Amino acid sequence: MASTSSITSSGLGSGLDVDTLVTKLISAERSVQDTRLTALTTKTNTQISGLGSLKSAMGSLQTALSALTAGGDLSKRSVTSSSTSILSATAAKTAHTGTTQVEVLSLARAQKLGSAPFGSSTALVGAGAMTFTVGSNSFTVTATATTTVSQLRDAINKASDNVGVSANLVADDTGVRMVLTAANTGTANAVTVGTSLTSFTELQSATDAQIKIDNSYVRTSAYNHIANVTDGVSIDLVSAAIGTKVTLSVSNDDSSATSAIGSFVDSYNTLLSTYATLTAYNSSTQTGGALMGDTSVRTLMQQMRGMLSNSADSGAFSSLSSIGIATDVTGKLSLNSVTLADALVTDTDSIANLFGATTGIATAMNKLVGGYLDADGPIASRLDILDKSLAKIDDDRTELNTKMSKREEQYRNQFNALDSIVSKYKNVASYLDQMDNERYNQKANS
Repeated sequence: MASTSSITSSGLGSGLDVDTLVTKLISAERSVQDTRLTALTTKTNTQISGLGSLKSAMGSLQTALSALTAGGDLSKRSVTSSSTSILSATAAKTAHTGTTQVEVLSLARAQKLGSAPFGSSTALVGAGAMTFTVGSNSFTVTATATTTVSQLRDAINKASDNVGVSANLVADDTGVRMVLTAANTGTANAVTVGTSLTSFTELQSATDAQIKIDNSYVRTSAYNHIANVTDGVSIDLVSAAIGTKVTLSVSNDDSSATSAIGSFVDSYNTLLSTYATLTAYNSSTQTGGALMGDTSVRTLMQQMRGMLSNSADSGAFSSLSSIGIATDVTGKLSLNSVTLADALVTDTDSIANLFGATTGIATAMNKLVGGYLDADGPIASRLDILDKSLAKIDDDRTELNTKMSKREEQYRNQFNALDSIVSKYKNVASYLDQMDNERYNQKANS
């Protein structure tokens, strides 16, 4: 006798729940492939993320290394002025340590010219031209019979070929005057005005800046910023003080050097820690890091550790340990700030050579890291392979979906055919039962 269980019939003849059967069969068939593709996707994305973390840590180290190579922060100079109310100074890396005395004889000034008074800013200036000359350059502004004073001012300021003149209106007891100011200081930038519209008088003459260096050498400049007073040292003049000697003291910038070396130690340790996490194996969970077994990453760290023992042949310091940088058994670096401070006072050039010479630690390590981070380097190549793997997984999943759709259609066709056969047999059985019942009834009534 057929079961009348919990299955809801969707087959017309068989009473079988075809939808549920097909769904379970398809789920069972695709389960293994789904699990494999999902696991492969997770593994690939984990590796991509791991390489991203490693790349970020290497980029930070590369930045720190760049500050230690030739011309970096170890070569920085600082300069102080004994009187910043008279002048301030900056020093480039090319500056030499030592002192220089500077006396400010005069400041550079921009010329100012004032016009004759106009009745108001809306007064008409009359028709005519106004030509401005600065050095060998000039430009002309033309006024018409309807041009006002304010319109003339605007025309001067907005002239596309303006060679260095600004115009402003000033109101006094006599009316409104146009004041012209040279855009730049110095006698070479003085303004000459040719016009019949008004007359101009000089309100402030153009002057050059002038300084005396070490009480002997005079330097003249059109500007109050004077570059290379001595090698790599530039000054900005604030006030003239004839007879007052300002002392400029150039020294090594130990603060920048200390910061640069500290950043190197920190970024190297961060990379080391990142590498350890990505390549570790957890025996408890029996899982490995994202890059466990990656030979290119292991080779990188081995090469970098080897470079830490590089030495320089010149100067007082030839190794990292001599300037206070130690390595423990795990490869982690530590910095003794007192030892480093003493070393910087003793011989900064030697420390710069240790890191930044052609075969220096920072130079060699920076080249190695740069090679790994290049667009065609090992990390980029590995990421490209992983991206292609993800694309292949997507293709495999699409192919699996297509295969399962066809398989589902096949199962439905088979079950529907079976349902049709069962239906026919049930009809025959019903007919035979009916015939038996009729014969039985005839015998019973005879």
